[in-house]
Amino acid sequence: MAETKHKGWSLENILLVVIILAFLVYCAIFLYQSLFSINGTTYSALFDDAMISMTYARNFAQGNGLVWNAGGERVEGYTNPLWVIFMAGFHLLSIPENWVSLPIQISGALFLLGSVLFLRKIALNVSGQQRVALLAVFLTAFYYPLVNWSLIGLEVSILLLLINCSLLLALQVLDTGRFSHWLYILMGLATLVRMDAAVTYGVIWAFLMIFDKKNRRQHFWEGLAILMAFVAAQSIARKLYYGEWLPNTYYLKMEGWPLWSRIRRGWAVFMEFIKGFFWPLFLVPFTVLLFRRDKKTVFLLLIFLAQIAYSIYVGGDAWEHRGGSNRFISLGMPVFLMLFSMACYEWHDWAIKKSVEWFPKAKKMLPKLASGILAVFILCSMLMWNRLINNGNPISNLKHPSENSLRYFLLLEPTVYKSGSQRETEDALLIKSMTDDEATIATVAAGNICYFSHRECIDLFGKSDAVVAHGGIQVPLDADWQDLRPGHVKFNYEYSIGELQPDVVVEIMKSTQDQAAPYLANYVRATVNGHLMYFKMDSPHVRWDVLEEVRED
Repeated sequence: MAETKHKGWSLENILLVVIILAFLVYCAIFLYQSLFSINGTTYSALFDDAMISMTYARNFAQGNGLVWNAGGERVEGYTNPLWVIFMAGFHLLSIPENWVSLPIQISGALFLLGSVLFLRKIALNVSGQQRVALLAVFLTAFYYPLVNWSLIGLEVSILLLLINCSLLLALQVLDTGRFSHWLYILMGLATLVRMDAAVTYGVIWAFLMIFDKKNRRQHFWEGLAILMAFVAAQSIARKLYYGEWLPNTYYLKMEGWPLWSRIRRGWAVFMEFIKGFFWPLFLVPFTVLLFRRDKKTVFLLLIFLAQIAYSIYVGGDAWEHRGGSNRFISLGMPVFLMLFSMACYEWHDWAIKKSVEWFPKAKKMLPKLASGILAVFILCSMLMWNRLINNGNPISNLKHPSENSLRYFLLLEPTVYKSGSQRETEDALLIKSMTDDEATIATVAAGNICYFSHRECIDLFGKSDAVVAHGGIQVPLDADWQDLRPGHVKFNYEYSIGELQPDVVVEIMKSTQDQAAPYLANYVRATVNGHLMYFKMDSPHVRWDVLEEVRED
């Protein structure tokens, strides 16, 4: 497609700038909506898991080490070491605690923008068409699950930037035959963000060894050496500092969970994702193989399929009940949407060609008609896959946008995770007022509560507790996928409450109250902030007079 000139700018470049500006406005509205006020003070806060990383980051910045509780046991309760170090940098600045999350969210938006711009270069390299690149940029920039994960503080944004940059370098190696040392270094850095970036590393490495025959030996040895160096360095450092070869979260999510059960759940949540995405749309990118079977197209399909396979292998994530692609599948969605764009234009061009053959008298009108149909199809597709869950069709969604999951994509409501962050921050501030500095608290949602309360915390679900992480799974292995959620199926109340005797138990999951009851016999129950909290009888660290003022029962 030839670029259309307009006052020194190509039309394609003008449209790209418009998309970028619209994306930045979209992110600004998203971030503004994520703020909340407590007692007249505005707070920014990240998703619960990200706030666990923030607590590690704050302790590291303050010289207390990479630990969850300052002066406490060394347990690696995070899976994103480079992201934690990045977070720590903001804690070295004079940013008020209630605002420090916001620059991390802004960083997520900028990293996502960078990854989208690299996706444009990937699309131009593979398709050679500006129109495909623009559509890929547009669809990815406004794919809500990807925006959501990036802007609530998770490492998805920076990881995606490193992956897309690496994919572009890999494609350039295929084009030029010139080996790139930076390719494997960037992917090695990605494993420091999250170890499971090794999945993408492996696909790139294997593909280049097969198709870049000129540099095959160098790919094998350098790719292997850099991967082993990054993995070995992390593992040795972890063993020396934490006493374990693998992160605590690995033991929490994988140890004791049989492969058959993990795959069963992983497949179930994958099927839920396809239903929410709308399965005919899910098949569209694969139809590009009907028109072209070049190695680059196959390469990108393999990148996406590898993320699907990994998500299934580990049993998915813990948040699929919220809808949309999980954090693992989201890393493959940009190339998926790029292939979707390629397939759309392949079908568009095929339809015009065939229509002109069948109706030669209408050849002037047919391209415009085909383009109009394509535009409607793309708009409807965006509305379908941004519903997040299988919730009606675009027409019914638009008739009642505030009553279905399309309301999040349209920014009629803030992220679904905001309410939890706000409630947990309120809990934290109340606990801070109801206890002294020596109090210990046990909690299920361990991110915002521990970060804002500044109290020693006990993680009831074991992300930062090795005893719980190495314990047995307490949920039936054949339970429904919504009940068997990775990272939320191990608990040990005999140890966490009965042995450790926290001064406050912030909450107990309803489904586990019977198991917790025997260990809460010496605790006072009180409704605070709309839910039950438990306070150890005669604890010298509980300010009982303040509790009486704030309790609601």
